[in-house]
Amino acid sequence: MNMIRNIKLFAAAVILVLAGTSCEKEMDVAPVLTYNGQANMTIAELNALHQVGSADSFDSIPAGTVISGIIVSSDQEGNCYKYLTIQDETGGIQIKIDNSSLYPKYQIGQRIYVECTGLVIGDYCKNRQLGFWSSGSMASIASSQEPLYIFRDGLVGAEPAPIVLNSKNEITEDMLNKLVILKDCHFANPGETYSDPDAATSRDIVMSDNSVIVLRTSNYAKFASQPLPNGTGDIVGILTVYNTTLQLTIRSLDDVRITNTAPVETIDLYTVDFSTNPIENQGWSVLGDEGWFYYAAGHSFAVQNQGATGIDSWLVSPALSGLGGYDNVTLVMSNESCQVTNGSAYKYYSVDFNGIDVTSATWTEVPANGILPPEAANNSNLRIAFRYNGYNGDYWKIPGIKITAVARN
Repeated sequence: MNMIRNIKLFAAAVILVLAGTSCEKEMDVAPVLTYNGQANMTIAELNALHQVGSADSFDSIPAGTVISGIIVSSDQEGNCYKYLTIQDETGGIQIKIDNSSLYPKYQIGQRIYVECTGLVIGDYCKNRQLGFWSSGSMASIASSQEPLYIFRDGLVGAEPAPIVLNSKNEITEDMLNKLVILKDCHFANPGETYSDPDAATSRDIVMSDNSVIVLRTSNYAKFASQPLPNGTGDIVGILTVYNTTLQLTIRSLDDVRITNTAPVETIDLYTVDFSTNPIENQGWSVLGDEGWFYYAAGHSFAVQNQGATGIDSWLVSPALSGLGGYDNVTLVMSNESCQVTNGSAYKYYSVDFNGIDVTSATWTEVPANGILPPEAANNSNLRIAFRYNGYNGDYWKIPGIKITAVARN
């Protein structure tokens, strides 16, 4: 009898323990976050409160304003530093927050509400931001003040469907700070890293119509030192603007959906050996003030002015057609005996030179890395020019150049 009674007591104790454990597990489940209010202004209406001008500025926001949007940015990979980007059906906005680890709390796909009383809407180099204004520029919401302005609501869901873009020319202002997908695009300089080690870096993305959008990557991003893939595919990211330059920011390498990773093959497209006279044999022209001449002793073409009055002398290539269909088209200068003393030496390209009057054409300096924009490289009237201003014995000697490219697979 006592044995039966002991068994019953033991069974009751087990049931109580299990019941207690079950209740404790239920209490461990975090409650679903809810915001007790509603948005009373769209993001597009908020953006309309601020007119972007020639310099960074701000505008006040009516007291009681509440906006809502879905988070599309993440700092988990280090490329969206101290800000959240949210969007609704009408537009997107960047929220400045002085917090370097936002992703554990604010995840992509999470809806948030922002109570804007006390905040301002302004811009940094024409990209609209929400925050404070201090000492002539936009300032961040302090991490300790986040709970006063930002409220999560509901469970984390899917990110918004990105806006499909096939050309830079399809972009409108209401797409800024929203998620987009660039279709059938490729990098102009595959094989280079996403960012240089010492500073945030811009890399060109070439669209299927050869228009170009800049990929902007922080040198602190975890993937900064990874090489840009070679091939064609899609790239997802947040569209922003820096003054007049449209930029794309990716959250992680998962946003780069280029599957063709064939090895990068560099080829020579055009070579000029200036050890022979390019005016006589290779179709180049000397224009403006005379000065360029074949320098046989130095096996180069050179410009030199012995007088006290400066000259403005141009050495211009023939039209360089046949460069289209390649990536990373690059002007490479010969290092052998390529010398510049004093004076001003310039390397230019043009696509509208008529072959006669250099002053009527549009000339753009070749970038320091020598890479020509795809829209220039693909133009059948592309010209390269070397322009020199100098006097009193100044000279520039060029033994040769070549134009290289990466073969597109």
